[in-house]
Amino acid sequence: MKDDHRISRRRFAELGATAAAGLGLTGVSALPVSAQQGRGASGGAPQQPSPRPEALKSEFLMDMILETAPAVTIGPRTVVAVTGGTFEGPKLKGKVIGPGADWPMRISDTMRVLDVRTILQTDDDQKIYMTYRGVIRTPAPGQQGERYWRTTPIFETDSKKYEWITQIVAVGVSFTIPQRVCYRIFEIV
Repeated sequence: MKDDHRISRRRFAELGATAAAGLGLTGVSALPVSAQQGRGASGGAPQQPSPRPEALKSEFLMDMILETAPAVTIGPRTVVAVTGGTFEGPKLKGKVIGPGADWPMRISDTMRVLDVRTILQTDDDQKIYMTYRGVIRTPAPGQQGERYWRTTPIFETDSKKYEWITQIVAVGVSFTIPQRVCYRIFEIV
């Protein structure tokens, strides 16, 4: 009878995670499989339940004010060029540069889905690519209520100084300045 050198999938994943940690790779993959699966390091013992969050917590990230060109409508889609703007918060500030645009899709007379891509240039000359999806929902004619306009920005950069912004979840809430598109953006903590 041959020696059986097979190992379980769990042991294989643990060995891979150990090798990744030894190479300096970090993240969830560097955790033991038991920790990745929410069982702690006790090898299968159930983890104690934690209290459910009562609400999201957030911190102010920045105000962003976008300048746009007139919209071009193509069927249910609109194209709106982002031509400039500014952003400012406690950890970063600068200007919005091109190219950039929003490609919103009309879902109904009261609902639009946003699809925006643009570039932020910080005051110390670092570039951050920002994209966001979002929704604009307005009350139907004759109905009461406020316009709901929310976005979920995602950031990319090769700047070490601003790498932290690529590792957060953010939510933008619109506010009004005539002839501008404005958001107060919060980091969810």
